[in-house]
Amino acid sequence: METKTYFASSVPAALEVARKELGEEAMLVTSRPSPPEARPFGRLEVTFAYEKKEMRLSGASLPPRGIASEMDEIRQQITALKKAVGRPALRTTEVRSDVSEQFVDSGLSPEIAGEISAAIRSNDAPDALSRELTNRIQVVPFAELKPGEARAIAFVGPPGRGKTTTLVKVAVRFGLAKRVPVKIYSAGSHGVGCEEQMARYAAVLGVPFQGCESLESLALALNGDQWKGLALIDTPGISPADSTEINDFARFFKRRPEIEKHLVLRADARSADLSRVITRFASMEVSRLLFTGLDEAVGLGAMTDALMRTRIPASLAGTGQRIPEDLEMVSVAGLARALNGEHTSAAIAA
Repeated sequence: METKTYFASSVPAALEVARKELGEEAMLVTSRPSPPEARPFGRLEVTFAYEKKEMRLSGASLPPRGIASEMDEIRQQITALKKAVGRPALRTTEVRSDVSEQFVDSGLSPEIAGEISAAIRSNDAPDALSRELTNRIQVVPFAELKPGEARAIAFVGPPGRGKTTTLVKVAVRFGLAKRVPVKIYSAGSHGVGCEEQMARYAAVLGVPFQGCESLESLALALNGDQWKGLALIDTPGISPADSTEINDFARFFKRRPEIEKHLVLRADARSADLSRVITRFASMEVSRLLFTGLDEAVGLGAMTDALMRTRIPASLAGTGQRIPEDLEMVSVAGLARALNGEHTSAAIAA
């Protein structure tokens, strides 16, 4: 696995270039503000990982056997030199403290675990971990609507992450409980029975529901309604490998910048899986990362790692199946408590 870094104005812009140069499977590794000396090239420094494809040479162009052996030997020597040169820079992550080991066990990558443990070792304050996470993670509270205001939220992501249940929780907690009008839309081609299930949820809640088989019909519905209140959009589960449907939704959202895109992910997923999904959905210019399944996660390291690497803000987290009780605001202090070993679903609450 190789890595390559780009300087760009945004993560989607870097992703577009990376996919052209490195291939469709290029995976986002980290995103951080550019150092001052590189700021003219772009405000973000974005790194991608990719599988290096071996060049296939025809039999006529293959080098003689002796030369090929020498080239292999040179490559091995270069690899050894790279490891030797890179070793001092990685010393803080290779020789980890007990605290760093604990962070790795919770799901943080060794690199970030080393950086965090080094930072809190240099700060004796009791809340050093919370302060360090605050510098690295954006958390945006879910803003409550005032009378006459409008807000449209689309819940997007792969199947089986809990988009529909989360939508219903938001409808009850931030809509009906606050006396805010709610309307639910179903967008795109859902699986068998999914649209009917959402229609039943809407009927139970007593809120209007409209199923839209295409994104064009959804656009017409949104334009015609001019809904004042919460407009919640349920999208079909999209496989990260389905670039066609992802790009269709990305183009739709580009024309509707007022719609917030909440990418729904599982907190108990591996860091590599989270990174792949976030990378594949980056063209949608996701507004928030929303994690579910905190009650089933052993640790929140992978979730914390994803928030630090992408710099995409967090807002809400699902801690169970109860509606609407099992929905919490994400707090940095809660993430810090989870990294310190507290039970995940209890620690996340502010």
